[in-house]
Amino acid sequence: MSNRETILPIMWTLSFRAFSSALLAWALASLVLVSAIPNSNAFLEKRATPSLVGGAVSMGSGTYPRATRLANGNLLGVFTGHSGDNTVLTTVRSTDNGASWTQIGSIATEVTNTHDLDNPFVLQLPNGHVLAAFRNHDRASSAARPTIFRITVCQSTDNGATWTFLSTPATETNSVNGIWEPFLRNANDGTLQLYYSRENSASDQDSLMRSSTDGGATWSSAKTISGGDLTDARDGMTGVATISGNNLIAVFETGQNGIFTVNSVTSSDDGKTWGNRRRVYTATGSNNNAGAPQIVQVGGNLVVSFMTDEDTSLHQWITGADAKLVVSSDGGATWGNKITVSAVQSNWPGMVDIDSSSLLFMVDHNGAKAQRVALS
Repeated sequence: MSNRETILPIMWTLSFRAFSSALLAWALASLVLVSAIPNSNAFLEKRATPSLVGGAVSMGSGTYPRATRLANGNLLGVFTGHSGDNTVLTTVRSTDNGASWTQIGSIATEVTNTHDLDNPFVLQLPNGHVLAAFRNHDRASSAARPTIFRITVCQSTDNGATWTFLSTPATETNSVNGIWEPFLRNANDGTLQLYYSRENSASDQDSLMRSSTDGGATWSSAKTISGGDLTDARDGMTGVATISGNNLIAVFETGQNGIFTVNSVTSSDDGKTWGNRRRVYTATGSNNNAGAPQIVQVGGNLVVSFMTDEDTSLHQWITGADAKLVVSSDGGATWGNKITVSAVQSNWPGMVDIDSSSLLFMVDHNGAKAQRVALS
């Protein structure tokens, strides 16, 4: 046998061993990569398809409807209503997951002409107390811009039947700097978070967050979560949902050059810091708008509600808007499966999750309405 005939089998054996080692290394690397991808508890392999279940149900005569799940299983709802010359933040209860509603009382009542009372949001704390945050502004008349802007928090210890004043987390006396649209969240570290919008000028508005360690009695200074690096964008109407663990996503509308779009930022530390600004939805057509978003997580899917005038193109925002939602299965990186939930004219949609495969979509469409939406 020649040297060449002796060397070739040895070289082939060494090459095969090297190839096998490389193949094994690739397989192990692939396994690590796959195991690092969150399971279906956080992200689903296939984006859920939304569909309407039954028809819309009246919550009452009013606008800006919101709701929260109580520890006793009931839904506590709230909306802005009117009675004579007064604005009334009205509370309602559902014992059947939103299929029917019963009025139970009110959080606050003010004279409409001299007060701007609106944007109610309700949340139950781990200790059982229920908080309601809302805008509570003073003004000279219903046609005048407020002279004092407030976010007020009231408290109920009987599941929303009666309410008492708790705190005023934010106040602005400069007529330029309005504050609006509070959103409450129980953080994973046991603190309470309050998100809201603050105007810096006619063309500049930011999303802010304050926290409380005593159930909403006192509050930290405000942190900016979006818009701080922009002076030509109106960020507002913030909603927040958990992606997984301490990973959060906040959605908000942004007005730039007279056009509104829906955008998001994310946090990996339970809301302490925010970044990764992304577009969630841009209205179709030319110079149409999409705004007033909210967000919930349902069975691993993220769902964003919003209103848009893309189907009417009236260019008289907010006139001509219907209410829709989109779904993400990858933590908010991509969005799709858009569906219209409420026809023109629909204002200020909000949501609450019902179970792992459905949610309640609330909107002002000739009064406060609730529509169940299934995800499949």
